Amino acid sequence: MIDKIKSLYSLIEHKNNEISNKFLSFITKANELVELSNDDYQVERSFKLNKISLKGFVLESPCCKSLKSNNIANYSIDELKDYLSKYENTYNEDCSKYFLAIMLYELLEDIESLIDSKIDLGLSLLSILLPGVKDIKLVSSSEYNGLYLDYKDKLNEFGLDGNTYNICINVLNDVFNYYVNGYPDVPDYN
Repeated sequence: MIDKIKSLYSLIEHKNNEISNKFLSFITKANELVELSNDDYQVERSFKLNKISLKGFVLESPCCKSLKSNNIANYSIDELKDYLSKYENTYNEDCSKYFLAIMLYELLEDIESLIDSKIDLGLSLLSILLPGVKDIKLVSSSEYNGLYLDYKDKLNEFGLDGNTYNICINVLNDVFNYYVNGYPDVPDYN
């Protein structure tokens, strides 16, 4: 049991490192976009606001305006990249800032996916000791505080060594923070 907990925690730590590296990459590239766009794009604190800003920035591009005027409204990100390449070649216009914005949008989606995966691993780790923990997905947010305290008390009952207990509490905190607050804010690496 302890070995399985430590093994899953090792995977979670690996995800945390991947998430940190991708966040660092996002901030670095996002600051490049701020400069390339002459401040038309600004880095936001939340995933949602960044995705909205990036999408809006790209949709205001000459290429997307051209697509809209030709009644082309539904296209995938890959199709948009293709349209941007064609637009760039046809009109001899530099679209690098729009490619960068799309890359940043995709990077945010990658980070979201990594976070979701990390939370799933956390739930798997916790379910070793707390079989009903995966039901958190079914609980209303008003019940989170009581449920958290209940799970914390149950962890105390197992008589875990300090390291294993701390691992479980850290994972429990991560899981509940995710369900209470959603995705974390974009860190400020400046």
